[in-house]
Amino acid sequence: MKVHISHRQLGFLAANMTIASSLVVLPQSLTDLSLQNTWVVPLILFVYVVIIVSIGMFGIQKLQVLDFDSKSWKIKGFALLMFIFIAHILIRDIRILTGFVDTTLLPLTPTFVVTMLFIGTSLYIAWAGIEVIARFNEIIYVLFIIVIIFIPISLLEEMSLSNFEPVMGFHVIPSLLQSSFIGFAWIGEIIIVFLILNTTKSYQKSKMSLILGGGLGLFLLFVLIFSQTAVISPEIVRFTTYPSYTLVQQIRLTEFLDRLDFFLVSLYFPTIFSKLALMLYGLNRTVNMITNSKNKVTLIPLTLLMGMLSLLLFEDKNDIYEFKIHSWASLGLFLQLVIAIVMFFVIRDQLKNNKQTQNNSSKDSQQ
Repeated sequence: MKVHISHRQLGFLAANMTIASSLVVLPQSLTDLSLQNTWVVPLILFVYVVIIVSIGMFGIQKLQVLDFDSKSWKIKGFALLMFIFIAHILIRDIRILTGFVDTTLLPLTPTFVVTMLFIGTSLYIAWAGIEVIARFNEIIYVLFIIVIIFIPISLLEEMSLSNFEPVMGFHVIPSLLQSSFIGFAWIGEIIIVFLILNTTKSYQKSKMSLILGGGLGLFLLFVLIFSQTAVISPEIVRFTTYPSYTLVQQIRLTEFLDRLDFFLVSLYFPTIFSKLALMLYGLNRTVNMITNSKNKVTLIPLTLLMGMLSLLLFEDKNDIYEFKIHSWASLGLFLQLVIAIVMFFVIRDQLKNNKQTQNNSSKDSQQ
């Protein structure tokens, strides 16, 4: 029985890919370069989402069936590139999130234990399959949207519009471009959902679902960046390791209800589990595409491997900072563009095959 997910679920998965882990560290990196004008960066990043999705999805509406299980070398090349891309993101995200937990929530808990908890929970969700991942993500992402919208509303009295001055100007264009270059690699992770396009019921609305999903994720990122600038000020944000968490700590509803940070973070972590589960599913999917098999046997060793590599490759927190900001900006952008181009050729070849099949069938019927 073929599994199916709706276009709404596809859009929510795309939205989650753009913000789930980026909200932890990306606002600080962007604000460090663009200061009070950082709120403009999500608008530029949305243009990039439209471009890269349009390249990878060119002609997808004309396909009746997207075959990822063929033995074509282009399919295998696409799978190999995706494997490299997803592996880098998984290792990076696991280490970033364990570092966040070690620093802010559980400073006395060994990093190994936190890592095993993250990958164990994500593996449990990934093992259930893409339909469960999509349904789980759809439910928790609605709660996540409510949480993000609640943050600026609860901090209205703390906001100061003077933190946005001076506003724009030609002299800020280079800094905006630098910030956008860093953000491209993070926001472009939306292309991972290319792997599950063949699980949608039809391809006619897939492109729009991805664009709207990416737009939703970037809107939430814009809300966070705007709130951080207005409440904390850009000069403080640029030197704060986890500005989103610092922003949540500013919420004071009453004299007695002044520690909502743990509660709100607990609502945030399911989005992380959803993203990691989707990436683990995608990692196993790429292995099956390369080996022309269909099984879950490789999912457990792949998950353990990603967890161990996150500990071994980034023992020093300075190493993960250099990778996530400087190295990943170039490497991630390069991989995303290559994957989108290869996806374009995969769809083009399948369109040609469909036309040849239709022509042959019409000739046979005429004869």
